[in-house]
Amino acid sequence: MSISFMPYVLNTADNVWTIAPGCETDDDRFDINMCNANALDVLEALGYPDMSVSDEPVSIELFLDRTTRALRGAIDRPSPAQEIRTSNTDYGMAIIIGARTEGYVQKRLHQLAVMARESRANGATHIGWS
Repeated sequence: MSISFMPYVLNTADNVWTIAPGCETDDDRFDINMCNANALDVLEALGYPDMSVSDEPVSIELFLDRTTRALRGAIDRPSPAQEIRTSNTDYGMAIIIGARTEGYVQKRLHQLAVMARESRANGATHIGWS
């Protein structure tokens, strides 16, 4: 399972959120994807601890404000490195969470900030995740 962060605009004619037209590419610049466990840590750093899915995309300005605050708050305090972890569920499934290096959360926050700025330059107004 994973969570993707992507740029959106509101199609007012249909009242539907769509990928911003200037951001519909096959490269990974406009689709930042990470496993659920890592994404939840990033969302917590952004101040969205209980939002693994955004009900509605948030404005790029608010998203950039939160990424900036999270990065500034972590200066000289990078997220800790983590070893591979395994957890067993009650129904017999093993969940393996991969290792990550020190500062991983800040690296991903920086990627999201760059994506949001590039998306805004290409016409996006909001960032959503699911």
